[in-house]
Amino acid sequence: MTQGEIVAKTLGAEEISASAIRRYVEAHEMRWPLYSDAGAARAHGHDAVIAPWSMLLTAAMPAYWEPGQEPLEPGVLPPFMWTKLGLPGSEMVTTAVDLEFLEPLRIGDRIETTYRIVRTTPKATRVGEGVFVDFELEFRRQDGTLVAVERTSIYSYSPVGSSS
Repeated sequence: MTQGEIVAKTLGAEEISASAIRRYVEAHEMRWPLYSDAGAARAHGHDAVIAPWSMLLTAAMPAYWEPGQEPLEPGVLPPFMWTKLGLPGSEMVTTAVDLEFLEPLRIGDRIETTYRIVRTTPKATRVGEGVFVDFELEFRRQDGTLVAVERTSIYSYSPVGSSS
């Protein structure tokens, strides 16, 4: 892994839809009019309602199960990219997350995510030996517009006293 290396690109499973926005807003009782009132959204320069920022990570998630496949085992998590890097250790903890939102999420957006390694720092800590990995994720809509950037740091390690 080298600095600036693109680790992966993923594509959200589907476009953001008006019904997905409505259901999300309903479930979270979000009352901001730009999420539910097309007239209010147009008055603020949008073509239609926009999606809450908090929908970004869901909208960017690729499909990890399809009808006809075997059921997932209980407790299976979505396929996070950093679990596919062959990092040392059996345990992982997120140490920092920073999200910067640049453009609103719109109906019809399909989000592509580029995962880039910014820095790796091997380190022995009280919990075990491992490596800190800093990632930068760029989220773009289908026309290439950058809508958000995420900076995430994880620590992947082998617990003290373990054999992994």
